[in-house]
Amino acid sequence: MAKNIEALPSLLDGFLRHRVDRSWSVLALGGGSISDTTGFAAHIWMRGIGFFAVPTTLLAMCDGALGGKNGLDYRGYKNVIGSFHFPRRLFCDVETLRSLEPEQFASGMAEAIKHGILEGEDHFAYLEDSARRYGGEGGLNFQGCPGETLEGIVRLSQRLKLKIVARDPKESGARRLLNLGHSFGHALESASGMPHGFAVSLGIALACSYARAKGRMKEGDMRRILNLLARYGLPVNIGEVDADGSLRKKAADLFFMDKKREGEFVHFILPEGIGAVKIEKIPAEELLSFLLGDRL
Repeated sequence: MAKNIEALPSLLDGFLRHRVDRSWSVLALGGGSISDTTGFAAHIWMRGIGFFAVPTTLLAMCDGALGGKNGLDYRGYKNVIGSFHFPRRLFCDVETLRSLEPEQFASGMAEAIKHGILEGEDHFAYLEDSARRYGGEGGLNFQGCPGETLEGIVRLSQRLKLKIVARDPKESGARRLLNLGHSFGHALESASGMPHGFAVSLGIALACSYARAKGRMKEGDMRRILNLLARYGLPVNIGEVDADGSLRKKAADLFFMDKKREGEFVHFILPEGIGAVKIEKIPAEELLSFLLGDRL
């Protein structure tokens, strides 16, 4: 299911067919697109019915299916339609992750690594250790690594995200930290159609490079973050996926619809180190100039 407004009518028609009323709860079984679309439909149906989330992808388990944000894309713009509607329960079985394609698993790891950057050294080091122990060519050997490792990755992400969401459920303050990598990432994703996590990885890499260029991040911290993303099979070099700059030019046109923008400024998530991330209002034009001219 695509997470856009065009997917809604068939779901709402199903609610009508089955005479869904406010005593019902619906089940979102699948990846993040399923939980977003189902959560939004549950929010608007009869002014709100319950839903349960059973995520089956790493991206959904670590990020998309928890936190209560349900975003739909519209005319190529990411998450410009949405709601806050929390699932009544979240059920995860990490064994379902072994059925994923390597690219799908890697995409989820971008959000897991983002959470490690936000949380700090212990969380980040756990992901580094997992990569050392069970890493293979192009990413984690998630087919062969123990279930305890997969569960550890998921639990650490969920714990960090829910801790932030509990403080700021409607994203008016600290919850914006969870958008690390997403200002650039969403624009790149919309412009290219690349997997969400791959775009977020490039967004994190660009944010680190920007922070480094501004003297706000040490070289060692930046390299450590980029190395971990790469160890899990994620892209970190924008020049390798956009040699002629055409992708960035297309992304620049989409950048101004980012929901983190207010007027001429963007609430940009600036990484200063592992466990040291800030929200800063930065002129959108400055970030665009960096995006169009940057070479990692």
